[in-house]
Amino acid sequence: MSWQLQRRLKQWLADETGAVIKDWGGKIPIALVYPNRYFLGMSNLGFQTVYHRLNRLPNVVCERLFLPESEDMAAASSGPGPLSLESQRPMADFHIVAFSLAFENDFTNLVHLLQLGKLSLYSSRRHQHEPLVVAGGVATFLNPEPIAPFIDVFLLGEAENLLEDFIRAWEEILDHDFSRKEQLTHMVKRVSSAYVPSFFQVEKDPDGRLISFEPLLDIPKKIPVRPASLEREEPITSTITTPHTEFPDTVLVEIGRGCGRGCRFCAAGFVYRPVRHRQSDKVVRAALDRSPQGGKVGLLSSAVSDHPDIDTICLQLRKAGIRLSVSSLRADSVTPTMLDSLRQSGLHTVAIAPEAGSQRLRQMINKNLTEKHILDAVNAVVSAGIPNLRLYFMIGLPTETEEDIRAIIQLVKRIKHEQLVIGRGQKRLGTITLSVSSFVPKPFTPFQWVPFCDLSVLKQRIKKLKRGLGAVANVKVHADVPRWAYIQALLSRGDRQLAPLLAILGQQNSTWSKATKAVNVNPEFYVYRERERQELLPWDFIDHGVTKDYLWHEYQQALAGKTTEPCDPENCVACGVCSL
Repeated sequence: MSWQLQRRLKQWLADETGAVIKDWGGKIPIALVYPNRYFLGMSNLGFQTVYHRLNRLPNVVCERLFLPESEDMAAASSGPGPLSLESQRPMADFHIVAFSLAFENDFTNLVHLLQLGKLSLYSSRRHQHEPLVVAGGVATFLNPEPIAPFIDVFLLGEAENLLEDFIRAWEEILDHDFSRKEQLTHMVKRVSSAYVPSFFQVEKDPDGRLISFEPLLDIPKKIPVRPASLEREEPITSTITTPHTEFPDTVLVEIGRGCGRGCRFCAAGFVYRPVRHRQSDKVVRAALDRSPQGGKVGLLSSAVSDHPDIDTICLQLRKAGIRLSVSSLRADSVTPTMLDSLRQSGLHTVAIAPEAGSQRLRQMINKNLTEKHILDAVNAVVSAGIPNLRLYFMIGLPTETEEDIRAIIQLVKRIKHEQLVIGRGQKRLGTITLSVSSFVPKPFTPFQWVPFCDLSVLKQRIKKLKRGLGAVANVKVHADVPRWAYIQALLSRGDRQLAPLLAILGQQNSTWSKATKAVNVNPEFYVYRERERQELLPWDFIDHGVTKDYLWHEYQQALAGKTTEPCDPENCVACGVCSL
């Protein structure tokens, strides 16, 4: 039945604009794998960026590979496994299999794909003639340890100036008849951000806490994460458009990377320091080069409205006839010009992230938004003619109480009142959609030491929100499944001890309950345990530049209810990333 799988791949390819088809002769074949469905993978700008940058190298042919659709899984399992999109080749045909990992919950899919692809699952059992298995992406430079035994080499850093060094090192390897260990040794010597898990020895105490993480070779104990110098680079854009994504036939343009606000729950605000904004003229040029008149462009960054020239970008793109969309906006930095540009583009919904309902909790997480900021932003959005709002909130934050949940309900009711007052005047009543997520403590944030909130508490608080807002007209509450947040917390905070668990989960028809019973792993040790100040954390070997002392200081500031000013790279060296 593999012909059905091939037919689907060929149809996807036919519906795309911008795919690269290369002859394999004399080139390094790389399977770039997104460990989830095509729809999600092609919605990811980072994945598209790596594909484009690899294919522009004359000595590389890069093809995409995704987790098969559920109806194609049987054919993939009984046949050669998942096939590449461009030439429908199996994973084993490639010299390099490179996983792009944006989310920890895709770790199980990675294992499943290796098994479907008939590759040796564990790196230690993989011989030199099997593909080199590589992984990169933000999930890997937060905490790669749960999947470390399956990966030959991680590339820790931003792709722009890392991929070419990796390819040069691989070319040098091809000139020699190296064993797999010699290949990996050469890689870590030549690529500063290459992390080979098999070259590090891990020791634990009897209670399961990490006490030692030491290199076995003459290599650094800490692996530096390599940032990109964005000022020398053109803005990254989606090079492939397709109707089969979250952003159908939309060109995505990155206008900045990182965020200087310092929200204490947000890993992106710490691992992508300092915040870097793309030059406005380059953003506009890149958008116009990729999108025809009347086309649609999505502006992306951690905080779109924080870009210093966002009004200029919006005005110039609208003047050229481009329709605009944006990711979530900061409530204290929306501008009339930007909102008017979005309204002219036909946008009917804007997303704002208060994150917490009470001022106390917003100060604790360093959100630095007052209720007035939020209500003023709502007023501006609805007055601009954009009727609908999406509001992002988190539950299970450190120090959260029942009063904080009631505060979310009251804040939403006040927002609804503002929306109604303005909407009646415009004779159009909008909707409010709450997206409620469970807080997951992330590495390299001030909250990396805190435990995950108990599942029963999260479920009870979701019910309370739905009850409290159920009678409010045109307000909908969508909450994530706390169980999946629990799993994300496990994978975010785990170590190599989780690999046997993932190996079982990667098997067809396995479940979390079956896997945890089959292996000697206590998930609650990782999920619900508060870390001690001096504890060696599984990700401590990764060097983002932000010091652990600074993160601890920010944690103490949070507990004291104190806020921190936004990042100022030109005048501050507090976190350790910048030097004056």
